[in-house]
Amino acid sequence: MKKVILSVTLVASMIAMTHVQDVNAMNEQPATTIITGEDGFVDAKLEDLSPAVQDSINALTLEYDVEALKYNAEKQLTKVKLIKKDDQSKTTVYFDAEGNKVKNPSMKAEKVKEKVEEQLPSAEISYGMQDDGYVDIKFEALNEKVQEAVRALSEKYDLTALKNNAEKKLFKVVGTSKEDKTEKTFYLNENGEEVNLDAAPVEKEVTEAPELL
Repeated sequence: MKKVILSVTLVASMIAMTHVQDVNAMNEQPATTIITGEDGFVDAKLEDLSPAVQDSINALTLEYDVEALKYNAEKQLTKVKLIKKDDQSKTTVYFDAEGNKVKNPSMKAEKVKEKVEEQLPSAEISYGMQDDGYVDIKFEALNEKVQEAVRALSEKYDLTALKNNAEKKLFKVVGTSKEDKTEKTFYLNENGEEVNLDAAPVEKEVTEAPELL
């Protein structure tokens, strides 16, 4: 009887040791690395895309080999990295949900931002300059609506100053017209709308009538 009990105990101990070894082996395995997509784009399969996008990509395969295929669900854009068959040159194209070729919006915004920043005076030159409560501000510090308004102005004007008045919640943009080289100053509110400071209401001076005796 003692031998039977001893045998059962020995078997149970061996099973327990085997379980512990399995757990330790699992813990020693390297953790799986989750790779996030670049600029919001993640790897995609051709069959998972819309038929229109598939047709556009298949049309490219006559001249190109597809190197990578990625999708951005938020922007509904498909990114295709291609290698040209004849000269092995690389290119990247973007398609919308209808299969139309489009430019990458983030790249376009970055180029416009660089263009605006190139027009503005450097921080070393303009730092500390202020007038009428306006102080210098960087383009990236503006909210999205004001940035859009400044971008629109940069198409027709070479920007020379960008300032902010926190008390009045106004932004001052100074630019020189690319057409006739005249300088103009624009005032924008927090919604990116142009404000006409000259249209501010003028208080009328009230003259008291003399009292009659």
